Order: sequence, then C-alpha cells, then structure tokens
Amino acid sequence: MLIRRVLDALYLASAALAAMLLAGIGVLILAQIVGRFFGIVVPSANEISGFFLATSTFLALAYSFREGSHIRVTLVVSHLPKHFHNASVVLVLAVATILSGYFTYYSYNLAAESWRYGDLSDGLVGVPLWIPQSSMAFGLAMMTIACLDELIRVLRGRAPSFEENTEAVLD
Repeated sequence: MLIRRVLDALYLASAALAAMLLAGIGVLILAQIVGRFFGIVVPSANEISGFFLATSTFLALAYSFREGSHIRVTLVVSHLPKHFHNASVVLVLAVATILSGYFTYYSYNLAAESWRYGDLSDGLVGVPLWIPQSSMAFGLAMMTIACLDELIRVLRGRAPSFEENTEAVLD
C-alpha cells in the first residue's frame, strides 16, 4: 500500500535526521574541545547543541513510538480481558492523538510568532528561534500522524505496531 510505504519512509527519514543531529552534537562539542587547545572559540556551540538535541528528540518521536521504544506501563492493561484490552488501547491512542495534535498546533503557533517578530537566540550567533521551534512542531506533527495511524490500525482490528515490534517486555 502506497500510503503505508510513504508513512514508514517519513518516520524513518525523521529518525535518520535525528541521528545525524545527535552526531552533529558530538562534532560541535569535539570542535569546541579541540578548539580550546588552539585558542579557537566555537561560537554558540552549547546553544546550537541544545537546539540539535531538542530537534532530534522531537524528530525521533514518531519512529520510536511505532517501533515500541517508548516507555509504556502495561501492568493493568496486560491483565485485562482481550475485549477491554483493545478498548483501552483505542482510548489511549485517541487521547494521545488529540493531545499530540494540541501540542502540534501550539508549537506551530509559537514558531509562527517567532517568525513574525524576528525572535533570535541570545548566544553569540543569533539563531532565529523559528528554526528550532518549527522543527519541534514538525516532530510533533509526525507524532500526531503516527498516533492517528496507529489508531486507524487498531480500529481495523490489527495489533498496534508498537506491540508487534517490542523485543523485550518486562512484566
């Protein structure tokens, strides 16, 4: 199915970009450390590393959710009869979709305001704040799509992918 392949590719691309940003943090910090030996200052390295960390965190949300990497508390749900278990999964996914959509909406509004007012970060290098804020909003939008994707999957009678993809579950 085309939509399935597109969504999976989008989730994977977001996770790959998140991984590259984490590697970028390592490069920035390494440049900062090496630069100190030679009297070179890497301007705003800590601040940009923080932006990379926030961006990578939000970009990886959807992929890690679908892969079952998020922490889930299943103590009560695992002991429910199958009918109630499925209903609880639907309820939780519906609430997660609504909350994630709510956060996405307000994150986009925050980025739009920063764009409109020309907000800059306080470091030596004035980074326009809409850049990290919009990447956060994009990651939340991906999470909202992933939650809706899982909700539709469960409503169609299939097991959620985060339950299929778990390698080790502690009971």
